[in-house]
Amino acid sequence: MERITGLEDWKEVKKKGWEKLFPKDRIRICVGMATCGIAAGADKVFKKGEEIVSSRKLPIDIVKVGCIGFCKEEPIVTVHVPGKPLLLYNEVTPEILENIIDDAIKDRLSVKPFCKIEEWDNIINDEKFTYGKGYDEVPFYKDIPFFSKQKKIVLRNCGLTNPEDIEEYIGSGGYYPLIKVLTEMTPEEVIEEVTNSGLRGRGGAGFPTGIKWNFVKQAKGDFKYIICNADEGDPGAYMNRNELESDPHMIVEGMIIGAYAMGAREGIVYIREEYPLAIEKIKKAIEDAYKYGFLGENILGTDFSFDIRIVKGAGAFVCGEETALIASIEGKPGRPRPKPPFPAQKGLY
Repeated sequence: MERITGLEDWKEVKKKGWEKLFPKDRIRICVGMATCGIAAGADKVFKKGEEIVSSRKLPIDIVKVGCIGFCKEEPIVTVHVPGKPLLLYNEVTPEILENIIDDAIKDRLSVKPFCKIEEWDNIINDEKFTYGKGYDEVPFYKDIPFFSKQKKIVLRNCGLTNPEDIEEYIGSGGYYPLIKVLTEMTPEEVIEEVTNSGLRGRGGAGFPTGIKWNFVKQAKGDFKYIICNADEGDPGAYMNRNELESDPHMIVEGMIIGAYAMGAREGIVYIREEYPLAIEKIKKAIEDAYKYGFLGENILGTDFSFDIRIVKGAGAFVCGEETALIASIEGKPGRPRPKPPFPAQKGLY
């Protein structure tokens, strides 16, 4: 693939990605393969699916996706037969998957689906895709209490797109915001947009993101960094891990936009060693972002350049705190330091 240099190149790749997400002449079966799914046996389900499709030469794409959110019901499998609603199946075993595949081929429901999705609503570019109508006996996605009050924004692609396929991310509208930012907006306008949005940090303090970005932009220093804190110390917490495993390009794109707004030249994803799958996914996303021209020198033909690298942490609880995390990146013991100065004013190195 040649580097994407502008909107027209992006549109070509988007078309390819869209056709993968919503094939017209093939059945698409997705298996949730985040850590939660694999722990419940999704890897065996996926392998069985590949064997069936290969041995029977079926017109079916078996795709690895991330976590759709309902970890308790894993392994979760979604099935889309062109013209029909997207069906979601829960607690799938290899044996059940074989029956599900037969159902998809023969247009029947011998295995009861958990729920269905008739319309896919992309909040990034207001695109909507109608999977299809039918299966009146199957409850809607929003009729399930767990999903009923959810409006997915950050997690919009999780469980629906292949986290290792940049074309699927672009097909869902990914990297268009970056193109718009780099070609139509100044850094000041980006910060103003983020400020006006009311976006705040979710670490507890709720500090306004736009104000923090402006602090960094105004800070003295010839070389600035943006750090993605993908370390979480609370036992059983895996919000960051889920995002990295299920939609890593969203993290990469957000870091690039933030770097442009703040004047950063290098990004660092700080992630604990205990997250091997998340590391694998974000590493692949970074590599593909370089290949497609979203990272590196003169991104999209502009004078903006930006690089991202990964730093693995040892898993210390305290390194989730920002100043301790920075110390760890610098090769020092991960100990918090008094503030001020705040990291936005005096940060890495």
